[in-house]
Amino acid sequence: MIARRACLWGLFPLVSFGSVSCSLGRVGQDDCASNADCRAAFGVGSVCMSDGLCASAAPTPRCERTFPEDLLTRPERHLDTIVFGNLVDRSLTTHRAREDSARLASVQVNEADGLGGRQLGFVFCTIEENATLDDLSQTEAAVEAAAFLTDQLGAPAILGPPGSGDVIAVFEATEPRETLLISPSATSPALTALEPEASDTEPGRLWRTAPPDSIQGRAIAADLFDRNVTDVAVIAQVGAYGDGLTEAFRDSFSGQVSVMTFSTDGERAEVITAVGTSPASEVLFISSATQDVIAFMNAAASIPGYDSKGIFLSDSAANQDLLDRATPTRFSQVRGSRPAPLDQTEDFVYGNFIASYQIEYEEDVRLFSFTAQSYDAAWLLFYGAAWADAQESSVDSSGIARGLRRVTGGDERIEVKASSWLDVVDRFGAGQRIDIEGASGALDFDPLTEEVTAPIQIWSIDESGPMPRIVEEVVVE
Repeated sequence: MIARRACLWGLFPLVSFGSVSCSLGRVGQDDCASNADCRAAFGVGSVCMSDGLCASAAPTPRCERTFPEDLLTRPERHLDTIVFGNLVDRSLTTHRAREDSARLASVQVNEADGLGGRQLGFVFCTIEENATLDDLSQTEAAVEAAAFLTDQLGAPAILGPPGSGDVIAVFEATEPRETLLISPSATSPALTALEPEASDTEPGRLWRTAPPDSIQGRAIAADLFDRNVTDVAVIAQVGAYGDGLTEAFRDSFSGQVSVMTFSTDGERAEVITAVGTSPASEVLFISSATQDVIAFMNAAASIPGYDSKGIFLSDSAANQDLLDRATPTRFSQVRGSRPAPLDQTEDFVYGNFIASYQIEYEEDVRLFSFTAQSYDAAWLLFYGAAWADAQESSVDSSGIARGLRRVTGGDERIEVKASSWLDVVDRFGAGQRIDIEGASGALDFDPLTEEVTAPIQIWSIDESGPMPRIVEEVVVE
């Protein structure tokens, strides 16, 4: 395996070059039977070609950001690094904050010596629709990026995607590779049915740190009931998130409900206009895409029929992107729901996450949704890797999944933070369970569904200050 791989110059310089000659070192030509062989010899980004020689993986502009920053540009430094993938829509400020929350966890675990000196890293990919990158839809981009992460880079697990429909698509596409997915924000009840009941011997490969929408649907119905709302028009995005939350709401609401759905921008505009002429006193808008919510608010601002209607938005709207990009005309009419953030003055883990994020990025992470869930999801991947490293044959998806089943039911509560990492590693080395408290709350995974529960916050928009902000109204247990 001399000339081609040793002297290959591509996007990723996968080997170190001396002043006189280039050398590949550990693997002979006949030994390259898989991508794993090449990664072991030259690091992340090296793949085995059909002729038995290693070469650079075909680059993708969607996945250029990494931690450590030289993970792909100097892979020879990272032969032992355990690499995870991350999928977000980087066109949204909120999603970039979720990505940074996962990066923060990676910074902290590596500062705590990683996994026995092995670094734990991320390759961050964006799944936005962006013609300067390619002509893919968001779902297509999620599937293609997931394939790059697993096939080319060997990532055993992916944090994301953020939306329920994209999670389903990536889950199905990565089934042959048994990739583990952990989403911080996919809440559709439809995800529960994708896998059979799990066990320690047969763990699931689909996890999430946000509660399913069966809980959010009940909370929305309860808030409307408490305000004596009896007639609701639902505008819902077609797909797992919109369909699931609509059904969960209808199952819990005893009043009159009419539902109009959309799949395209044109259909969305039509139903927004139609609902403006309806007699409903409240409009519940449901979409996993913040861009849809912004478009709804901008359209409703100019339709007189919305003057007398309450507006209810779901968890995808509770972020800074809505406040920055939506016309504020209807802000005073808005109420919404989301998993309840913790009180930073009373919960150390959440407060520590906020302070650590502020130090690292000089920004208030409370402005963005599902960031605590993203931070927790990254740490969970590290915990799963620690279990697999200590108790399994390799740090692969099934070993990580079995490790995730050991973070609930232990004798002692352990807080998700850098200073507790070595304690977790020691306990897993001894084969013990732990019981973790995350920045998003207690991560008590159900042993059958491997899902969490959480209280739901009803929120509104406060316009009394110089800038609008999302504030708590009430928490529904």
